[in-house]
Amino acid sequence: MQKLNLFAATCALGLSLTAAAADFSTADALYAKRDEGRSSALKAREAYEQIVAQGAKDTDLVRAVEGVARTYLYEGGYLLSIDKADEKAERKKVFHDCWTVAVENMSPAKLGFSSPAYWYLRASCIAQEAQVSSVLERLANLPKLNDALDKGLAAPGGDTYEGGGLLRVKAAVKGNPEAKGLPGGLYNPEEALKLIDRAIAAGAYPGSVEGFLFCENFRRKVDILNTLGRGAESKALAASTVSDFGTYLEQGLIPESIRAETVGCIKEVKKAL
Repeated sequence: MQKLNLFAATCALGLSLTAAAADFSTADALYAKRDEGRSSALKAREAYEQIVAQGAKDTDLVRAVEGVARTYLYEGGYLLSIDKADEKAERKKVFHDCWTVAVENMSPAKLGFSSPAYWYLRASCIAQEAQVSSVLERLANLPKLNDALDKGLAAPGGDTYEGGGLLRVKAAVKGNPEAKGLPGGLYNPEEALKLIDRAIAAGAYPGSVEGFLFCENFRRKVDILNTLGRGAESKALAASTVSDFGTYLEQGLIPESIRAETVGCIKEVKKAL
């Protein structure tokens, strides 16, 4: 298990801890129940949307839209099956609405500055939608995805936000064998491995934790190693990831913003074993 620093132990508190004029207590309490089912996730979304509608500004607006987008990512990624035709269609709509409507509430034009949260959440939802899209749809959205990744990584904090999240998304795209047919040399698992290692080594974004406390970073590395034909390393990493993150959860070192996602990630990594 990697060594934890003192900062990590103080950050298991939930969503962003920046001082805010808006009252997030109700929304955060509902968000903590998102893994109880879709209705719970939708209630949390509505609560965060109310804060946005009430005219939240600056960091309050970022935090509220983060909450909205996180419910979309959790609903589509963990509450809807990619293997069932009807749920697959719903999943596509969820991610499409996430990046075309929800996240746009904190676009640079509306905020007055470029937040890494905007670019990460936009890129994440585009990439997730691509998993359930046709080749033509992927090609149409590829420039938007690349733009979000490039501008996000150029924004202050872009390489550390959400545990190196933009690096993780870029690694997932470049390490996905389905990207072989896309133009521009997008498929590059060797580069993907370097990107995911950078995500794992990412420092803590203000109010969050370091990259090595994000299970998704290790889940992606497990996949990339497997793609590269390094099966033994992939399996060993999967085993240590399941063990380590089970311990992190027990010790309360995982913030509420990614607690349910970490539980879901562990289940996915177990499949690699």
